[in-house]
Amino acid sequence: MLIKSSAIDRLLRENPQLGERRFGLPDIGLRNDKEEFNPTVQKIADAINFYGYEVRDDKITTVPDIDLGGGNPISFKPFPLSIEAMKKSLEDEHLYRYPYTEGDDRIRKVLLDYVEKEGFINMEPYSYKDVDEKGLSVHNLTFLPSTSIAFNILINIISKPGDVVLIPGPNYGLFTIRAERAGAEVELLPLSKEDHFLVDPEKLANKIDDINESLQKVYHRRKGYVPRVVAFLNTNPNNPTGKVMGEKEADRLKQIGEVCLKRGAFVIDDLVYRDISFDEENLAKPMATIPGMFRNTISLFGLSKSYGLASLRAGFVVADEIIIREVINRIFQEMDSAPDIVGQALKGAFNASSKREEAYNTYFRELRSLYYEKYQLLKALVEGINTVDQSLVDKVRKEIEDVLKEESSLMLEGLPYVSFPKNLEVESGFFAILDFTKVKGMQYQNEVINSEKDLLTFFYKTCRIRFLVGQSISWPYPEELVGRVTFAMESSRLIKAFNEMRKALLLLTKKQAYEIRKNRIEDQEQMAHIKIDGWRSAYDQIIASKYLKQLNYEEQTARYIQSFEEYKDLVLVAVKGTEVLGYSCFDPFEKTRKYDAELISLYIKPNCVRQGIGTHLFKETAKELLNQGRYNMIVWCLDENEHAKAFYTKLGGKVVEEKEVLIGEEKYKEVGFYYDLSMVVEAK
Repeated sequence: MLIKSSAIDRLLRENPQLGERRFGLPDIGLRNDKEEFNPTVQKIADAINFYGYEVRDDKITTVPDIDLGGGNPISFKPFPLSIEAMKKSLEDEHLYRYPYTEGDDRIRKVLLDYVEKEGFINMEPYSYKDVDEKGLSVHNLTFLPSTSIAFNILINIISKPGDVVLIPGPNYGLFTIRAERAGAEVELLPLSKEDHFLVDPEKLANKIDDINESLQKVYHRRKGYVPRVVAFLNTNPNNPTGKVMGEKEADRLKQIGEVCLKRGAFVIDDLVYRDISFDEENLAKPMATIPGMFRNTISLFGLSKSYGLASLRAGFVVADEIIIREVINRIFQEMDSAPDIVGQALKGAFNASSKREEAYNTYFRELRSLYYEKYQLLKALVEGINTVDQSLVDKVRKEIEDVLKEESSLMLEGLPYVSFPKNLEVESGFFAILDFTKVKGMQYQNEVINSEKDLLTFFYKTCRIRFLVGQSISWPYPEELVGRVTFAMESSRLIKAFNEMRKALLLLTKKQAYEIRKNRIEDQEQMAHIKIDGWRSAYDQIIASKYLKQLNYEEQTARYIQSFEEYKDLVLVAVKGTEVLGYSCFDPFEKTRKYDAELISLYIKPNCVRQGIGTHLFKETAKELLNQGRYNMIVWCLDENEHAKAFYTKLGGKVVEEKEVLIGEEKYKEVGFYYDLSMVVEAK
């Protein structure tokens, strides 16, 4: 007999996360196959979840915070021809009809004319009668609510389980999550300061080759199929760097296209920020305008970011007819059809008429000017008024002085400790990346800022400001602390927010004499010495002297070096310059285990004990495990080691278990201390 329960109780048992009322961002979700995200993507998801939900407090329903991480474009009038087209459609006598899944062919023809005017050309056309002299037809495109939905559908179409979508880092973090939710694996192509955060075609080629070679080795061929890199996401302009690849980078784009074409990987060309490039003479160049690239390119256009119509959610896809056929099939299967009003708005914005060209030039010259001025304001707020475009210095200065009055002189000097990353001048959009690395190791109320979560927690505690941190945008320099902020805000709000940030930064006190970081290969010899010296010091009179005497520095060093690749992400070290002062080793267990994690070891250099380094390492280990989704931890300690037991008790541990352990030829009793990791992190 079935257990009696209400339908809602059964639903809650199967989906326990629904028992919590969330504010801010909804739950990130899971992969379609219910498997966990790969570690790279999980880190991004965790960081976005922290920014959007976890860092916020219970005051949020009554005391609003300052969100510098939002994705809304500037408050600006909608593109007039889109409004005109939508209004006209609402007076149409055919509103009672359901729209076609693929969209009205008349609308698709208008969009086709637009992309052809922009230079789209197919050098390998099909032989259908409606294919025009550019090798294209209305069957090469379709529209739907948002490019995000289009992206999800496309990943589902082009990938099989195990296939890889390669995405540059930095990136729009939610695209990495969506790609994996849709069934693909995600790998990152790190962009570098040396390359001015532009895609290097040679590095792209090497990355694809390396991934494909690795997959060939790992996977046994099943029915003739081995997973491979199936697509490269070419965000142009890039979100969040704002870098543009236009005509000036045409050769680079051609090489990127050829690299992907040769290796059988589609280029997904995300062009949603194209129209708000600051330089109207160097708009992002669509990959599909390069001869020979059309059939291997999937192009995404949208209204949200550039046309003042984010609330409408409207985008369209241009691709080979085979891809578009399946996109239309998926639209039919999953949502039936896109609203006709979406197509009407797109038609108004993307057409080849002279009326549109005139309206476009008027609209975007004003909009681009506004964005550029906002960016110059941000530069003044971050690095000082002397960094601003000379033609705008007086205007920016007056804006800041009008808002801050007597405090303006301090703000005009910029933020302490903060700068823009090297070689990253914003060329489009409304995001900028700030480098907070100089505050790493500084303290607020005895809490040390070592990680991006520490940084975000600090700002939220002091001035209720939050933004997206580097982990959520795949920042390629993990040792740095960075944040992505928007400057598409009302100027007075932006100025006040950065003034609050300035005041908060002045509350920080000097750095520790040491820093805590992940261990490196060059640390292993010192770590081996610390372990052996620690054992001989702590376990004298506890462990048999015969065993302690046989411990060997060279052998221990060799063991550490040999196992480095396996454990490199599971060891934190406290270092002063090149000197290792201590280290912790931890193990995050699979979720089927009794405890979430174990602190395997914690060793401090004998001449550095009782300086707070062990406590600091312990807390940083707890933070790291929390970041990895673990909530409790067990620590085993020799029962006769009274100093260690006192240390672990002082940190809040409770003895919950006992066991015997064999060391050398003798057995010893160990006790297990249990910790709630969140309580460790929050403890003063």
